[in-house]
Amino acid sequence: MELVGSMFKVTANTDVLKKLPSPLFKIAAQTFIDKEFPRHIFVETTSACQLSCEYCPREKRNEHMDFELFKNIIDEGTHYGPRSWSLHLFGEPLLYPRILDAIKYIKSKNKNHTILLTTNGILLNRFIDELVSLKVDKIIWSWRRNNFTGETIQVLKKIGLVRLLIEETPKEEFEKWKTFPRVEIKSLHNYGGNIDVSKWGIQESSLPERYPCYHLWLAPAVRWNGEITFCCNIPTLGHEVLSKYPESSIQEAWKSERLKEIRQEHLNKVYKGACKNCTSWQAYPSIF
Repeated sequence: MELVGSMFKVTANTDVLKKLPSPLFKIAAQTFIDKEFPRHIFVETTSACQLSCEYCPREKRNEHMDFELFKNIIDEGTHYGPRSWSLHLFGEPLLYPRILDAIKYIKSKNKNHTILLTTNGILLNRFIDELVSLKVDKIIWSWRRNNFTGETIQVLKKIGLVRLLIEETPKEEFEKWKTFPRVEIKSLHNYGGNIDVSKWGIQESSLPERYPCYHLWLAPAVRWNGEITFCCNIPTLGHEVLSKYPESSIQEAWKSERLKEIRQEHLNKVYKGACKNCTSWQAYPSIF
């Protein structure tokens, strides 16, 4: 596990999680929970993507977040101090026409804001100089075949993390990248039951007992159209919406009775809606 800027973020696979010092981790994670405003926010700057991966449940859309809406979201978060921001949900953030403006805006509002950029890497060579100069804190590259320049690889070694999906990374590529300075090795999960992972030979759960998902206490998401949801793994517009920005603020959604109800259900081991058949929870340790 690691502390990235203002975000208590876990980057490990399930086998590693079983070895974590659970009591210390849980104390640290619970201390990090902010009841007033989330520590980490996923902002779907764009729904566009150049790829059509079989395991991705995203709706095939090409919509971008209005930049004024984006600024309003950042402004609200800034009011609560340094936050951590991921500029994606199911789209490729480097396809957002104003991605550099977005990064500049976040850093201009609070130099201690943390930006995590998750990308398929296709456009990384083109943007790498700007991402460094704008002080992006971490680049998470979800492995796809790319011809990275030497400069891009050097940047990845400094501020990057390579995400390898066990079921999708060819053996030779897995061997090539598994010794990179920072690597996250994961199995596919089913995105709230939207993907049949059994096609890859994955059991629905490899852990003995289900526990509450950390997203509900640390990391909600705002879709490109302003819909606020409690999780980054719900791909369909209109599903599991807590409220919609700007009619309702993120803080109002964060403190809403609906989210309190879902949290309590998880603590009582009751899982409904998108949570009912979801397997993404097992990629992270229990925080309770």
